[in-house]
Amino acid sequence: MKAERESDRWFAPAAAGVSVIAGAAVGGAALGIAGAAAGLAAGGAIGWTVARGLSRRTRARRRALATPFPERWRRYLLERYDHYERMDEGWRARFEADLRIFLAEQRITGIGVDVTDELRLLVAASAVTLSVGWPDYEWDQLTEVLLYPDDFDRDWRVGDAEDPDRAGETHPWGTIILSVPSLEQSFDDPDDAFHVGIHEFAHLLDVEHSHFDGIPPGLSGEAARAWTQLAEREMDRMRKGRSVLDDYGADEPAEFFACAVEGFFEASLALRQRHRELYDALRAYFGQDPAAWDDARGLEL
Repeated sequence: MKAERESDRWFAPAAAGVSVIAGAAVGGAALGIAGAAAGLAAGGAIGWTVARGLSRRTRARRRALATPFPERWRRYLLERYDHYERMDEGWRARFEADLRIFLAEQRITGIGVDVTDELRLLVAASAVTLSVGWPDYEWDQLTEVLLYPDDFDRDWRVGDAEDPDRAGETHPWGTIILSVPSLEQSFDDPDDAFHVGIHEFAHLLDVEHSHFDGIPPGLSGEAARAWTQLAEREMDRMRKGRSVLDDYGADEPAEFFACAVEGFFEASLALRQRHRELYDALRAYFGQDPAAWDDARGLEL
């Protein structure tokens, strides 16, 4: 993410210009020359308000990026998050910049949970892991992250839940629910191909016109068809028990995509060794090479 969004650079002056023209046109049609003048002034005021709002966001981002990344946050991430630890200094700097912007702009709410800085970091790290290789990416589809004190059932109940089988859930309107114990467990074991935060943010990436189709966003035409064929082959391997990925991903394409993304970041070496075509597709897509970073650390299967 950048201090100034690419869209803001052109949208602010365009919105201001449209507001001025529309105001003058409406006022002129209704009241002639006097109305056009009044409409021009009103449109100018509206355009100025829009431009000011967008520039306020840019100023807030620049303030967030100008603030040094807290050393205690850095120590915490190095201790808790293997993907952050495997990065070199350049990638960590990008990761930390995106974390600051994400935390400054996104709403993380506890439902019976005290939302500490540490929990906020774990949520933000889950999202930024996916997007850090995309400098212009914005999590615009995210409306809120809700943190629950435990796993929950289909009615989002904890405590008295009849079958609390859900560690996370993503809704097409942009809300993500995460179980805090499952989120913390995700960071405790970096090699088990399970990470509820990464899984749910992968679903959010997949939202297209209020539904999930399992095709990575941005792929179309031949690339989308190639992904679909690869996913079908890999899902068949899951059903036969020949995959390093969670077989939950065999249920449907959307779940396959989320489980594949989990495996890419969590079990990178194993995925590269046993599912090379899938690993290479995700490496190219995310612009990251976690298995190579593990090689550099001297890690082996």
